[in-house]
Amino acid sequence: MLKKSEFINIGTLSKPHGVSGEIAIRLLSEIAEQDLNPSFIFLDIDNGLVPFRVGGFRYKSDNVLLVKLPLLESEEEIRNLMDTAVYLKEDEIIDSEKEVNNITAFNGFRISDINEGELGIVESIQDISGNPLFIIHGEKGELLIPVAEEFIVNIDEEAKTIEVELPEGLVNLNEG
Repeated sequence: MLKKSEFINIGTLSKPHGVSGEIAIRLLSEIAEQDLNPSFIFLDIDNGLVPFRVGGFRYKSDNVLLVKLPLLESEEEIRNLMDTAVYLKEDEIIDSEKEVNNITAFNGFRISDINEGELGIVESIQDISGNPLFIIHGEKGELLIPVAEEFIVNIDEEAKTIEVELPEGLVNLNEG
């Protein structure tokens, strides 16, 4: 049996989000100040912790984390668990001072590629198994661009811009 004392309460399941099977977790204020890297979340069901594998996650805002849980896919299942306490292992919570490495730090930044020009605005960053992606909305629709040091040429925090140099063809993958 998993002991709650060995885990940290990060918040509660809020509600289903969108049509892609994401679930909103309302984070406790003290947890919203930290970075999370969940591979499993643990739900307090019938006074015991039940593990659920995280298929992907992204921040909707500083205090709302959106997760995909492959074992919870129907809206009814999710709604039955609303307001359930959510726990994480301590090593999946990274103390942070809201620095640039925070996954929400680039939301709203304008991204342009050296060769392709302006790509759009960063809506969020989605972390898929440790491989973060910028979710960008622009004239070409939604673009998913890897958050990789080797692609980033310059970040101007004051102007809220990111300049990248992407491999040829990456921007046009969605075009048929």
